[in-house]
Amino acid sequence: MTELSLAQIKEIRAAVLGAAAKVPGTLIGMGVLFIVLGMIGIAGQTLFSFVTINLLGAFLILGGVLQFAHAIKSSGWKSVSIQLALAVLYIAAGLYTWAFPIPALEAITLWLAAIFFVTGVLRLIS
Repeated sequence: MTELSLAQIKEIRAAVLGAAAKVPGTLIGMGVLFIVLGMIGIAGQTLFSFVTINLLGAFLILGGVLQFAHAIKSSGWKSVSIQLALAVLYIAAGLYTWAFPIPALEAITLWLAAIFFVTGVLRLIS
């Protein structure tokens, strides 16, 4: 690999900047395009977070309804009261997730952070 001298670097820079100065509309257009794409990227993360948390809420409610139906069908078992309690808990968690999506996102984020932290500490210890 050859090294470029300072004079060669200045010459290349002048050629590139000179070529770019000849078409300022293209540079401005690219700048605007990058700003718009960046805004879409930032908004996309927020949108996908809300979609994901609402989907999680729907799955929790569906799981609670299915758990409740299973508890009703298995009325002779010992664990019917536990299954009913879990069904109510699932449905309540799903409704809370739908009603308060931002605190639910924060809770999931903190939960994942705690899991990753504990996992890392346990890997260091063992």
